[in-house]
Amino acid sequence: MKKFILLALLTVFTSNAIAQDNLSKKTTKITNEMAEVLSLSEEDKAKVYEIQLKRFQEVVSIREQYKDDDQTRKLELKKVYKRLFGKLKKALDKDKMQQWRNYKREIGRE
Repeated sequence: MKKFILLALLTVFTSNAIAQDNLSKKTTKITNEMAEVLSLSEEDKAKVYEIQLKRFQEVVSIREQYKDDDQTRKLELKKVYKRLFGKLKKALDKDKMQQWRNYKREIGRE
């Protein structure tokens, strides 16, 4: 019985660590892409990383919390993306945000 409980706990902790690692990878990828496209300074890059990481963490939380309620989940996720835009706009200037928007349109991700 003790082995089973230990195994269950290890599984939970391992899956949490893997999920956190995946969030970190996604955050790094989008931050690096933004840094390259927008020629961000290291300071701006760090700000963008923090903003994106919090966004991904929020999204995971919302998807877990509203996994059985599609409509509410979609509404909450829209709020996250609107806040993301506002936070990025504060961290970067208006021109950089327009440049990012144009880039996303060019590659078909908007």
